Formats: sequence, structure tokens, C-alpha cells
Amino acid sequence: MYRLTPTHCPDDTHRVQHTAPQGVDDYLQDLDALAAAHHRVAEDRVVPAIGAGRASRDVVRRVLLEHYTVGKWITAELPLLVANAPDAYSFTMEHSTHYRHWAQRFAGEAGYLRGPSPVQAAVGWCRQIGLTDEDIRTYTPLPETIAATCTLLFYMRRSYEEGLAVLGWAGDRVTARGRQARTMVGGLERHYGLTDDGANHADDDDHGTHARELFRPAATTQAVQVRCREAIRNVLLTTACRARAMNRWVE
Repeated sequence: MYRLTPTHCPDDTHRVQHTAPQGVDDYLQDLDALAAAHHRVAEDRVVPAIGAGRASRDVVRRVLLEHYTVGKWITAELPLLVANAPDAYSFTMEHSTHYRHWAQRFAGEAGYLRGPSPVQAAVGWCRQIGLTDEDIRTYTPLPETIAATCTLLFYMRRSYEEGLAVLGWAGDRVTARGRQARTMVGGLERHYGLTDDGANHADDDDHGTHARELFRPAATTQAVQVRCREAIRNVLLTTACRARAMNRWVE
């Protein structure tokens, strides 16, 4: 068995070395309470509007451009979690857990498995709704989108544990995945005449569940718990601000 240790992160053990860590179950319950106060999906009014056909086509265009921007930035950084996985030097891929999960996740997000990548699917939707490639390339995202995405990427770069926390444990609360993604795809097809060109959304819930399971053995020391709680809080705060900014489009 390997032991998870902080990677590429500042030495903050002097602040917590005399304090026992929380039990993992209690710690995760505290994180659930934190998420409930800053839940991006609960704040979101845009995806339900698209799902019900209430959003204008101009709003849909802006949402798709935002969707493309976030996906493009995050997908390019996923190899960080592959490289920093604590079991990257397992005897074979079959013996790894973290490395195998993120390698498969990146392969799917980059379009190396079945069907196009989610980013390519977003480009396809943008084209279907009348946007040119130049429109996509030159789009300026919301300041809140820049803040939320760069905050998430900061923690992905800071340590494996924090990256696992913000994209694994909190990922389904931050990005449009799972049921939220299916609501948007269904609305685009039914109400706006857009077709899904084969990007796979079926595994989103499985990815989120597995990533949250990987977070449990990472969150066993006080130092890691402190850093990950702060990372999750900051990502949730900025994504909730982004959701509120986008809500103004449908109010």
C-alpha cells in the first residue's frame, strides 16, 4: 500500500502539527455542509431555462461559448492529475487507482476514446446555432468565468490532493456534468434544433462517484484537510458568483 503525501505544496504543517485530523466521515460531512451553502447547481437558473426552452437563442449562444471556454481550459490541465497521481509508478496500470482514473478521464475528455470530446461537441453546437469559428476563438468570457476557472486550475497545479478535492470531490458541483449536462443537451435538441454529435455524457456520474471515493484516503491528515477545505471553499465561492452572473441573462 502506498501513502498519500502532499505534493508541490507549501509547508503548512507548523500550523496544524499539534492538532489531530477530523475523522474522514465527519470531514466529508462538513464539506457537504460547505457545498450546500455555495452550491453552483442550486444557484443555476440558466440550464433549467434551456432545458425548458425558455432561454433566448442569444442566451444559448453565450452559454455555449462559456461552456466551450471552461472545457478548453480545464481539459488541457487534466494531465497534471495524471502526472501527480501518487500511484503513477505502480507495477502496471492495473495496479494503479488514481493514475488509472485520471488517465482514463483525460482520454475521454480529450476525445481519445469513443466519440468526440466534450469540447469538440461544444464547438459543434456553437456552429449549429450560427456562430463562426472566429466567434468562438475571439469570445471574451465573463470575468466570473475567468475567476472561477483560474481558481480551480490554481489548486490543480498546487498539489494533487487539492486538485483531487476541487475536480474530484467538488467537480460535479463546479462543472456542468451529470444530470445538469443531460438537461442542457435535451433542451438543446428539443427546443433549439441542435443535435448532439456523439459526445459521451453517460459516464459523468460514474466519474464523479469514483473521484469522490479517491478523495477519502487523501483527506486523512490535518494539513491536507485544511488545504483542501480552503480550496473547495474558494472554488465553490467563485463558481457560485459565476452562476449568479449568468442568471442575469434569463431574469
